[in-house]
Amino acid sequence: MIRHMGSMPTETNPLSKSQWAAIDKRVRKVDEDRWISSRYAPAAERQALTALYALAYELARVRLAVTEETLGLIRYQWWRDALAELEAGKPSREHDVCLAIAEESGAGRLKLGALQKLVDAYEAAFVAQDRSREPEAWLALTAASVLTSHHDWAEEIRDVAPAYAALRRSETKAFGPHVKPVPKSIRPAVAHYRLRKHYSEKGEPNAVTKRLTILKAIRTGQV
Repeated sequence: MIRHMGSMPTETNPLSKSQWAAIDKRVRKVDEDRWISSRYAPAAERQALTALYALAYELARVRLAVTEETLGLIRYQWWRDALAELEAGKPSREHDVCLAIAEESGAGRLKLGALQKLVDAYEAAFVAQDRSREPEAWLALTAASVLTSHHDWAEEIRDVAPAYAALRRSETKAFGPHVKPVPKSIRPAVAHYRLRKHYSEKGEPNAVTKRLTILKAIRTGQV
């Protein structure tokens, strides 16, 4: 049973191991950088990060899946309504990512209000046809909140996240800001920012380089 604050308890069957594995595999395929970083989170929090990044993928790919703005807006509204239903204590819609979010929000690891802001921001970027407006910083801040309730690296996330995203999209070769070390508690949410060096110099690194680079960031906090 998953309980939602401010609502009557709603029966929701947890996802099976194979269902979670399928979502995890999807995130690994489409967002390997964040996926590698998330491997260093404790098991429960790692699962919440997987659900979060799976939702981010669903929202980000709308721009690739539709050819008309109206169709895109319908998709964003679908997610907005799905999250609102969970917040109202209603059963989850039969979508694996929605079910994953229901499970993780019910356990208190994901905040539905934060996810609604994610939907709004991706929709705004979609309407503007401007990927620089995609909520990279909010996604990272939400990921960090899964790992700890307090840290002193919020401003650094707001500075580094857009620089990392622009490099990853090959829109710039600028490394971006140099920042103080990442607090240990939130490193699994942002360790992939260390890949900026590779993206700025030679483009996307291979899988081994990604893993070694992110491991160093996990150990040192230097991104």
